[in-house]
Amino acid sequence: MNTTAAATQANVTVATIRAWCRRGAVAAAKVAGRWVIDSVSLAARIAIGAMKGPDRQEATPVIDLTASYTFTRAGDTAPTAVTPTVKRRTTPHAGNIIKISGLAPLFADRFDAITDDGDRIHALTVFTSAIIVIGDQYDADWDDDPQAREGGQLRTTYRGGAAGISIDDVLDLAARLRTQLAA
Repeated sequence: MNTTAAATQANVTVATIRAWCRRGAVAAAKVAGRWVIDSVSLAARIAIGAMKGPDRQEATPVIDLTASYTFTRAGDTAPTAVTPTVKRRTTPHAGNIIKISGLAPLFADRFDAITDDGDRIHALTVFTSAIIVIGDQYDADWDDDPQAREGGQLRTTYRGGAAGISIDDVLDLAARLRTQLAA
């Protein structure tokens, strides 16, 4: 079973599944750079979590900004590792701005679900240059831009083109990141 299916079954994030694999909380092996999880071991881990009882509060999933995603581009021999980078700055006219680049690990489950290697490499190549911008200044010029929300307070350079990932998916992630980074 792959990480996406395991996360769905366990009702946790893909990042949690990967952490369980790395820590040995579930029996898993890396095959061609991807985790293959033993379903019996996963079921046992889910049962352990269920024993903690109903008073356990569900936490809002934290987006792992230290995660990395490694892939090899067509024609390259060395793999490329992508890790999110968060940069904050204040400008005289635009207020506070947060730029997040290296988005690939934040959509790792979507990339892993792309079965065609060429489509996956294309999607990853598109995401190596995609950026999320979170600002605190409203600008009506952004109101009709499909790559922005809330008057440009949430925007992206991503224009689409990656299989299974829409501009709205990236802007939804931007909204979650804004909440997480504000905490």
